[in-house]
Amino acid sequence: MRRFENILFATQGLPGHSDALGQAIRMAANNRIPVSGLIACPDFPTDLVQYQQSYEQSLHDSLQQSVKHLLEDLVISEEQVPFPLRVKSSEQPAVCIIQEAMVNRNDLIIKEAEPLSEGAEGFKAIDMTLLRKCPCPVWLHRPIFKPRDKRRIAVAVDPQAVNDEQKALSCRLLELSRSIADTCDSRLHIISCWEHYLENYLDNHVWIQVDKAQLSDEVSKEKARHEQALQQLIDDSGIAGEVVIHHLHGKPDDKIPECVDEAEIDVLVMGTLARTGISGYVIGNTAENILQSINCSLVAMKPEGFISPIK
Repeated sequence: MRRFENILFATQGLPGHSDALGQAIRMAANNRIPVSGLIACPDFPTDLVQYQQSYEQSLHDSLQQSVKHLLEDLVISEEQVPFPLRVKSSEQPAVCIIQEAMVNRNDLIIKEAEPLSEGAEGFKAIDMTLLRKCPCPVWLHRPIFKPRDKRRIAVAVDPQAVNDEQKALSCRLLELSRSIADTCDSRLHIISCWEHYLENYLDNHVWIQVDKAQLSDEVSKEKARHEQALQQLIDDSGIAGEVVIHHLHGKPDDKIPECVDEAEIDVLVMGTLARTGISGYVIGNTAENILQSINCSLVAMKPEGFISPIK
């Protein structure tokens, strides 16, 4: 199963990070791995610079107090989970967070998602920068009000990989989501979308009259091929435990957000497919559309070999 070795909890120091902070501390304690904290706060203008140090100290003390209370609530000692904490000021908090993770070789960033206005979906600019440019997985938390053993975890995968890189990413996504589900509802929801690449072109086309029965047969064959590939991917990943498969006919942009809402998913695990080796080319159009249509927590992972444009 997917294990992390070095976690970074990141925040801008604003209220509302207790759930994400608790997740970081629990993971560190359960897996006996290091976790550190970073507060990325804004630079003060020149005429207010005398207040910068006291402001940063207040952020530091407030978060340290939150850590202390969480350790007490979770019955974890400070020796079990040391929590070194740094405060850095920057005009670009997301870049500051990414640079910290790269310098310290963190393999997971946990951060509370920036709050949205009522009824809004997706993620704000700082979170999108992390999703586009951070080389390691990013876990963006949103408040979850269910008991931990009732929280539902889903993973979105495409079993019809065109290369080994994509297949490896899909297996890593299944392993990671399985390990998260084991700490929550225990059932892993696997979402995968399929459609025949020609059905929207040939159905009711004015100039090309394709036999309905023939087209239906081709679509049915594609469904069966996709189902078989999905089961093979699950088998290859080696995951165990109960799974709930959502085999959806249609475009992922539409079907995945719908499924997340209907199945009341609390955490979605997905890949942000990138062309590895090309600096800055990060999220494909499909992934971007999905990210802007969900309001649950998100764990996003890139393929191995991704090169961040952040230096």
